[in-house]
Amino acid sequence: MKRRRAFTIAFGIAFVVLLLDGLAAAWLGQITGRPALQVAGFVLMGASLAVGLLYQRWRRALDEIAAARQELKAEIGALRRAVEDARAGGSSTD
Repeated sequence: MKRRRAFTIAFGIAFVVLLLDGLAAAWLGQITGRPALQVAGFVLMGASLAVGLLYQRWRRALDEIAAARQELKAEIGALRRAVEDARAGGSSTD
């Protein structure tokens, strides 16, 4: 869980930094009349949006992995119980 929290913090920092840089670049490009700087600002804002979307996708994938892990544990438990039942039943018939 520590690793997941570290990645969450890293994604959050990346999102905020890219968004603020993009806003600042677009604003500065508008004030100075430099369209290239405005375009760079919009690209940075788009990159922050991409980081946000990747974060959501990453979280969804981790949730799916956790659910699959729980299902696997339940299945392993059921198999272990079946083996124990088979051993108990097999030893009593001998």
